[in-house]
Amino acid sequence: MTPLAFEPLSDEETDELDHFMLYEAKCDEGMTLDTLDGYLHAIAIGPKTLMPRQWMPLIWGKGDSMMPPVESIEKLNQILGLIMRMFNSVISGLEEDPPEIYPHWCVQVYRGREYDDAEGWAYGFTQGVHLCQAEWASLLQTPQGQAWYRPIGLLGEDDFVPEQDALTKTPAMRSKLALQIPEAVVAMHRYWLPYRRAVYEREVAK
Repeated sequence: MTPLAFEPLSDEETDELDHFMLYEAKCDEGMTLDTLDGYLHAIAIGPKTLMPRQWMPLIWGKGDSMMPPVESIEKLNQILGLIMRMFNSVISGLEEDPPEIYPHWCVQVYRGREYDDAEGWAYGFTQGVHLCQAEWASLLQTPQGQAWYRPIGLLGEDDFVPEQDALTKTPAMRSKLALQIPEAVVAMHRYWLPYRRAVYEREVAK
């Protein structure tokens, strides 16, 4: 049985967190739920283990607070608990054999057809990368790392490559890039895993 702390959010809990981030947090530059999901995936797979105090404030925009003002300590604990469970479930999925990834992003309807819309998710991922940009550089400066990161960069960064507008012009083109993301995330997770383990073992040995 999966421990509660690693249990994926139910539909009701997902809606609760989504509603809080959209309407209750009152943060002009706060993340939406899809952006948060991409952000958490980057933190979960990256080269450096970050503590919640290091990544939680950016969820709510600029500043250094773990949370925006909330109506009660109960509400604070509830929202923090949902975010941590969302994060833990990402980690839990990646630890499966084979790894499982279920990114939470939007679906856009255009001319009667549905297309995956991962722009918000990809933007969140880039924000997670920026938290430890120097450590990510050793991968992103390699041809293989650039290939893995390419669909995320095209969708999530403003000036990724000169031909970016042409490569993301239509919903179908953006959807095709979105569908490349899960495999790329698993590959980057696999790349960083030995490094993360080595760092952890050094810390434990101190």
